[in-house]
Amino acid sequence: MELLAIVAIACCLLGGIGTIVHTDNINKIIMFALLETGLIGLIVSFRYLDVAIVSSLLEPIGTVILLLGIVKYEYILKNKKRYSKEIPVLTK
Repeated sequence: MELLAIVAIACCLLGGIGTIVHTDNINKIIMFALLETGLIGLIVSFRYLDVAIVSSLLEPIGTVILLLGIVKYEYILKNKKRYSKEIPVLTK
């Protein structure tokens, strides 16, 4: 087995275990990014370079969107404890 495939599998395993084990949301996203990096390495080791390029371009965008969502969620939870017991529902 190639060295790249072994390292990519190790990254996938570490990222998957870290995502399950960590309780902090930011750490979960960092471990999820490690898992995605291992997945991209596996795609490259099987020589699907066009798929690897697209996933390498889209993976940081997805990570940034997840980080923005987590930051907004934690901000809402912090303000919910200070002002009221219910999260406001934005409906018409």
